[in-house]
Amino acid sequence: MIIKTYARLFVHSLDDALPFLETLVGRPADLRFWSDDPRLLHSIIGDSTEPLSGSAEVEQAAIGDFLVIAGDEEALDLARKAAGPVIVDDLQKTTEELTKAGAVVIVPSTIVETGMFNYLRHPDGALVEYVEWKPDLVSRIIGRIAL
Repeated sequence: MIIKTYARLFVHSLDDALPFLETLVGRPADLRFWSDDPRLLHSIIGDSTEPLSGSAEVEQAAIGDFLVIAGDEEALDLARKAAGPVIVDDLQKTTEELTKAGAVVIVPSTIVETGMFNYLRHPDGALVEYVEWKPDLVSRIIGRIAL
């Protein structure tokens, strides 16, 4: 079951972008963290003959219904290749259902600070990031939900 989706915003600096978004949403960011997702994507869907010149690390913040992704242009170009994140209550079950329907796992389930994520390519070609948060994040950000 999908419990939350985010619209991705791509910026060069979270410090510059967040004050405006915090005013718009009316509260501070729910999460702020560093990630090397673009490097992971490059290793799987990037041009292996073209090494990454930058760090391919991005800083991310979740605020309201936005996931703000900040980094250099090379990292942002890689991050733009995927949609999501789509927050689900059970990543394994979601992955099983999607693969039965024809999706292909591109990045296998990976444990991270916020929980677990993977990337699947849908039958129509869309690349989507799916995330299962740790229970404390679900409680804090989403609130109690009936599962």
